[in-house]
Amino acid sequence: MLRLPRKSVELIKKYLLRQQRQVEKNLIEVEKDDPVTTPSLAETGEPGTDSSIADTHGKSLVFEKSLTNAKTSIIAALQKIKNGTYGKCEECGKQIEIGRLLAMPTASRCLSCSKKVIK
Repeated sequence: MLRLPRKSVELIKKYLLRQQRQVEKNLIEVEKDDPVTTPSLAETGEPGTDSSIADTHGKSLVFEKSLTNAKTSIIAALQKIKNGTYGKCEECGKQIEIGRLLAMPTASRCLSCSKKVIK
């Protein structure tokens, strides 16, 4: 871990572990609430039912993808903490600003490199 205060890293690690549990819980809920994966899906011929199911399923897929991406980022950050490489910019190799890591613990680039990616 570059020159990051140990106390800050421990705080970030605890936060990431809480977030990981919450994301995993949310993933289970999204899957459970998806009408396409629900075994008790009512078969009905009412107009608009298929459209409503498709719409809800589409929203579930988007939410699930977002949660999966968050989980992947969290796992990567926790692995970096474990390996001692947390806080190192994947682009330039410099230390990511501590304020940035506290605000966005899954950040993988320093602010300068992050701005270059956006342009």
